Amino acid sequence: WDKEPDETSNMLLALERWVESGVAPSHLTAVRYKQNRPASGIERTRPICPYPQVAKYKGSGSTDDAASFECKVP
Repeated sequence: WDKEPDETSNMLLALERWVESGVAPSHLTAVRYKQNRPASGIERTRPICPYPQVAKYKGSGSTDDAASFECKVP
């Protein structure tokens, strides 16, 4: 994951776009930074799912990459 934060991974940008432009985010991605510092790089990403869905591992791919998960009802 070497992508710059955008409205899918930056909650403030997503909220700003939703409030100011009326565009709700289609999905959100949580990001955990190495050593809790963005300058250190990204350690892990996960999708943030709408309730009652939860992120479930697809069975292949890195468990540190949001693309390896999908939102499912438990």
